[in-house]
Amino acid sequence: MSLMDVRALESEAERLAASVRAGDRFYLTGDLGTGKSTFARAFIRAMGVTGSIPSPSFVMDTVYSAGGLEVHHVDLYRLDAGSPALILLGLEEVLETADVVLVEWADRLPDLDSRDGVTIALEMTVDPEVREVSIRDRRMAGDRDHVR
Repeated sequence: MSLMDVRALESEAERLAASVRAGDRFYLTGDLGTGKSTFARAFIRAMGVTGSIPSPSFVMDTVYSAGGLEVHHVDLYRLDAGSPALILLGLEEVLETADVVLVEWADRLPDLDSRDGVTIALEMTVDPEVREVSIRDRRMAGDRDHVR
């Protein structure tokens, strides 16, 4: 667990983007305003995407091409946990591809704790400029399994 301001959060997103491989998953959790979109934008920019990177709250899945990879930026804010819309959205199919996937509001996914990938949990602190950040890296083959 680390305490991070916005710049440190963006730096952490850039660090993780630098180590990305095809098929990596990044699951962002936290209440409204904790920095999930800030993290996602910094990550996507670090992968080489330029221009506007809007939150996909209404379209739910925005796809970018970056560094020879397809990157899905998924936002589940408008869905309830376990919603049948997850099936209609085709998210499980996306999660079975070799694409890189970032999911905001990932706690709405069933079985989040058993999924391979990196879970980034963001929480508010008493300082409105600082977030408590926990990162659990459980990418394929357990080769990077650790908690920060």
